[in-house]
Amino acid sequence: MKKKHILWISAGVLTIWALSGFFISLWFGKPDGGGTFGDMFGAINALFSGFAFAGLIYTIAVQRQELQEQRKSIDMQTNEMKLQVNASKMQTEELALQREAIQMQTEELALQRKAIEMQTEETARSADQLERQKQVMDYQLTLTTVNDLIKLKNSILDKLKVAFGNSDATGFEAIETLSGLMEDHPNRSFDTQLIVLRRYFSTYTLLIEFISKANFSDVQVNDLKRIVMANTSVEEVNVLERIAISTSNQQLRAFIKDFAKYNI
Repeated sequence: MKKKHILWISAGVLTIWALSGFFISLWFGKPDGGGTFGDMFGAINALFSGFAFAGLIYTIAVQRQELQEQRKSIDMQTNEMKLQVNASKMQTEELALQREAIQMQTEELALQRKAIEMQTEETARSADQLERQKQVMDYQLTLTTVNDLIKLKNSILDKLKVAFGNSDATGFEAIETLSGLMEDHPNRSFDTQLIVLRRYFSTYTLLIEFISKANFSDVQVNDLKRIVMANTSVEEVNVLERIAISTSNQQLRAFIKDFAKYNI
């Protein structure tokens, strides 16, 4: 309560108390003596005592109401704190669930990475297998081509016919005769006979160059060379070398010497 209100109330009470004697004398007449005059204020004193007691009861009621309101406020604060605690628990549980979800996602990503690594390794192995299969197929194709060229060379050789003076020689006999003459007469010219061997020489040259340019391992290339030399006689090597010399084909001569090492 403000100080100004207290002053007004005090002034009002004092005024009522001061005027109470006047009104009592007016209503009940003037008192006979001092004792009687003092007793005039008994009713006023009782009235103010009742007011004071009523004020006390009112104060107690107000304080009780304030205490109840404070209790309600405390209860509301308590409930609010309980709600906050529950919310914190829920947040904690939610964070735990999120952490578990993150762990599961991490494990899933790790599994996916392993799967990708395994697929990559499998792809690499498949690529290696495909490359090896390709190499095998290329080698088989090359081997088939070499065998076809050898058959063509032998077919040309079987149909070969070379004139030696008054007599002719055919097939492998012509190569044997020509090789023997070349050994017996190293400085003699055999241009006439070599012209007849031009197709045979071209086929054999193609065969040698085809193998020399093959993109295989040394073991595979050497195996191809052995196959060729297994189907080539010493007489053929001598004749081919003489042809290489007469045509100044140094590359072919080197090829023939290299192939001759595999003569079995």
